This record gives sequence, structure tokens and C-alpha cells, in this order.
Amino acid sequence: MQPLGYIVGNVSTSEFTFVTGPGIAPPRMEYVVVRGVREKIGNETREVDVLAQVMRLQVTNRLLDGSHTFDETERLVHSDYQPAPSITATASVLGYIDREPSGRTQVRLPRCAALPGKPVEAASDDLLREFFSRDVKSGIELGTLINRPGVPVQLDPNGLRRHLAVIAQTGAGKSYLSGLLFENLLQLGATIVIFDPNSDYVRLRVTPERQPTVFAKRVNVYRVPGIDGRRYSDEEIGGSTQYTVQFSRLSADDICNVAGVASNASNIRASVQVACDRLQVRGIDYTPEQVREVLEMMSGEEKGESGVDLMDDSPISPAVYDETDPGDVFHDALEDRAGVDLKKSGGKKPRAVTDDIKAGAGRAVKYLEQIEGWKLWGMTDVPVEDLSQPQTLSVIDLAGMQQAVSLYTVQRTLSDLWARATAGKLSYPVFVVLEEAHNFAPGSKGIGATECAKWVNRIAAEGRKFQVFLVVITQRPGKIDPDTLSQCGSQIVMKLTNPTDQDAVRRAAESLSESLFQDLPGLNVGEAIVLGNLTRAPAMVRVGRRCSAEGGSDIDVVEALERALRARDTEKLMAASAFSDPQPRTEPREEI
Repeated sequence: MQPLGYIVGNVSTSEFTFVTGPGIAPPRMEYVVVRGVREKIGNETREVDVLAQVMRLQVTNRLLDGSHTFDETERLVHSDYQPAPSITATASVLGYIDREPSGRTQVRLPRCAALPGKPVEAASDDLLREFFSRDVKSGIELGTLINRPGVPVQLDPNGLRRHLAVIAQTGAGKSYLSGLLFENLLQLGATIVIFDPNSDYVRLRVTPERQPTVFAKRVNVYRVPGIDGRRYSDEEIGGSTQYTVQFSRLSADDICNVAGVASNASNIRASVQVACDRLQVRGIDYTPEQVREVLEMMSGEEKGESGVDLMDDSPISPAVYDETDPGDVFHDALEDRAGVDLKKSGGKKPRAVTDDIKAGAGRAVKYLEQIEGWKLWGMTDVPVEDLSQPQTLSVIDLAGMQQAVSLYTVQRTLSDLWARATAGKLSYPVFVVLEEAHNFAPGSKGIGATECAKWVNRIAAEGRKFQVFLVVITQRPGKIDPDTLSQCGSQIVMKLTNPTDQDAVRRAAESLSESLFQDLPGLNVGEAIVLGNLTRAPAMVRVGRRCSAEGGSDIDVVEALERALRARDTEKLMAASAFSDPQPRTEPREEI
């Protein structure tokens, strides 16, 4: 093969410089190979082929060295003597493939440097395929190498066992990339639960042409009912399932956390506990309004309007039970939760209302009023068993929900999944995806976020033992809990320019070299650096095409403004038509 150049100058095990020429100089990011580098492996010395990537190009001309004036330079440029430019390239060493006698191959970093004068060649596509992609039966094709469209990059699904972080600034293409990743994972049989604050993944069931995708039947979208102004209607996404939470299943602490009660507000929390106890003893599948009514009565205000004496400590009479459907799931759950048979034992006597609890009840009312109107509350829950079915992708659309409700939704789902996992009831791996992860596991925590972050960090630390794997997606890695980010053994990083976020990535990504780190601001939209155990070595990838419609793309501002102008013109025409075509006058009829 014709060499691209020859190694010159000082050479290290991590970098070398080679001289090349016009017409054969490789572009930046191109892959090159130095053959026959002597490397000591074990007790023997072998010749290996070292792969490197061109990181810098420099062109100089000895005659035009910058020491001349403008006039002198102009005369030199137009003279008959035109010396050829000197082109040097600096390449960063990636490693070599070690082929063991057993047939097993792995990528190693060299401990010996190539000698000056060694020829530098363009790396073949076959070498690049073997170098970057692990030998796995079911890989995830994310795209191709930058500058090599003929070399697909296959990600090893086993690299997800130590969790994954997808990091990019807004507009770099992380939602598109993540959707492609989930498409591939789903078709490999994965169970995926996505918490989606911006409706970025609700269109995974349809193609850009609004036709069903090949995996449409394996995708479920859950939405809280009654939320107006969504980015995509149910018709556009292929329908949805209602996502509600049975309020009476919340503990008193859960209610306080969702309502924003401070953790040290002991009287308020105690009053909510007493109110819930009274409703549970009465066997009522209670709502936020009924809890608020009990609190009002406890504080000495007027009795509520629920139609039931909520302050009565006695159990519901047998006559009431006779009128109840014997198959009522709630009463079974209530008895199981209380540990008693309410019909026979009369339930547990609620805690007495002390002056402190009475005062706390008065202050608790305003917190319950804040959450009464939330559309999340219903009479049923989404069973966690539905979310953990094999080869199922569940998108929980959090768009339009209050932050506290989103935090509680994530916290509750994670705790239910964790309980199922630790009880040995997860038959298949579950991939939990947190879009906008810095909101669910923030570095600076507030009420609600603390509890949610606790569950996120627990899965990050221990999830791999129980087949629960985390995928965190964020554009602000500097704001995410370092405990969460540091547990992600693999990263896919796209364009990133914020210095704070760059430093967070540098701390979390062990395999991010300084040369790759310097490339983060210069990545184009749709380009990414894959780090960790997903590939044999860090790979720079141009993301491939996905088959589902994108949900997180930017709007076309020009097209939107044109639509606004057309709408204005239509309004003008309608107004002019109404003015020029008045209603016909009715002449009075003469009576006979």
C-alpha cells in the first residue's frame, strides 16, 4: 500500500508526527496504521500493527515563513520558484489488536514506540471493524465511524451492565441518538421504561411518514389524562394509555413530599398521618379533597361536604359493607395494608388529636389544596408488572406535569421496580431511562428531589446485581448528582461547550483522553464519542438513521413564521368579507 507519510521527530507511545505531502495528506480524524512496530508481550517480542488517529495537520513553507513584508511576499508568490509546502500530521495512538494463541483478541495500548522513518499507511476498513466492534452476536448498530461511512460501529449490549450516560448540549442530537439506541435495544428483546419530560420519545410507534413501525405493538405510551397543549396529540402518536395514581395508596410521607411539606415540619406531617389513618379506618378510597376535609375538621373548621362523617373513629357498619361489591379490590388492599379485618375487628383506633396536631392540621390544609387539582390522581395504578414485560418499551410522558408530580412518579415507579427486582420477580433485564436526568438526581437537592435521587442512586450503585440498568440523558452533566454520573461505566458524548459540563464529563469518563476531550466543542450535530465498555476503544461515530419519527427535534422557525403570516392573511380576508357582505335587512311587513 502506498504510504501516506513517514514518522519524523520525537515519538512517544501515545503520539507521533509524520511528514506527508499534497494530494496524499489524510484529513483530520482519519485513521492510520504503522505496521511492524516491535512490542514486548509477555516473554516474547512481536511485531504489531499500531492504529492511530490524525488529530492535527500543519502546513508550512520555508520560503514563506512570515518574516517577509507584504511586498516581498507578493514578489515571492509570483516568482518562478515555488517551493513545495511541508505538511506534517500529528496522530494519537489508539492501540493494537493482540491475537492470543487461543484465538481471543483484545485491544491493548503499546508500551514501545515506533521508530522514526516508519511508513504510515491508511488503515483498512477491515482493521477498523475488528478494532472498534466487539465480537458479539447481537450488537447495537449506532452509526459509522467519522470519515469512514463503510465501517459500522456495533455497540456491545453487555457494556450497558455498568449503566450508560448520554451527554450533549441542547441541539446536538442526543434525543435522536437515544431513540435509535432504544429501537435497537427493543428489537433485541429489551424491556425499557422511559421517563420523558418533553415528549421526545412518544413517536416511537410511527415512522416520519406516520406509518406504524415494525415494533409498534411493543411500544406503550402512558399519559396523565386531561393535560392540554401537548406537543403531539394521541392521534399523532398512535394512541396512549391513561397513567394515574391511586391517591389512597400514598403514605402520609408521600403525600407531604408531593405537596412540598418540609421534612422537619413534624406537626404538619403528623396531622396528615392522623387524617389518613381516620380515612383508612373508615375504609374509604379517599381523595386529596377528603384528606383536606378531615384536616379542616381536625383544625376546628366546618365539617366537609363529602357526605361521610370523616371524623367518626368507628368502622363502617356491616350495612355499608353489604352495599359494597364483594370483589372490591380496594378493601382487600386496605385490610392487607392495615393488617386487620375491618369488618370483624372494627379497625385500628386512630391517633388522638393533640393541640400540636390540631395546629399542624390548620397549616396542612393549604398544602392539600395545592395538589387537589392535579390530573394525576385516579382510582387505579399502572401495574409495575405491565412495565416489566419482555420486549416492551414503555414511555411515561411527563410533559405538562408539575415538577413535584414528575419527581414522585419517577420515585414511585423506581421503588416498585426495585421491590420487584430484589424479590427475584424480574425475569428479564429492565433498562430505566431518565431523560433530563439532572432534574431527577440533581447535585443540589430540594424537597422531593432528595427522595427521587435516593432511588436513582440506589439503582446506579446496585442495579446491575438485580438486572436493573440505568440510562441517564442530560445536557447539564455539571448539575447531575456526581454519585449518579460516576456510576455510569459507559458514556456517549456529543457536542459540549460549557466548561462546567466539560469538567463533569472529564471527571466521570475514565477513558476520555485529552485529545478527545479537546474535540468535544468541535463535534458536528449527529456526531458522538463512544466511551467505556460499549466498544473496544473510544470511537468517534456519525449517528445512523432511525426508523421512528423524531420527537425532540427543533422547530423550523422560518416555516412557523410563514404559517403565522398565512394565518394573519386569512383573518384579514375573513374580516373584509364580513364587512363587505352585511346581513340582508328585513323590511317590515304591513299588517292587513
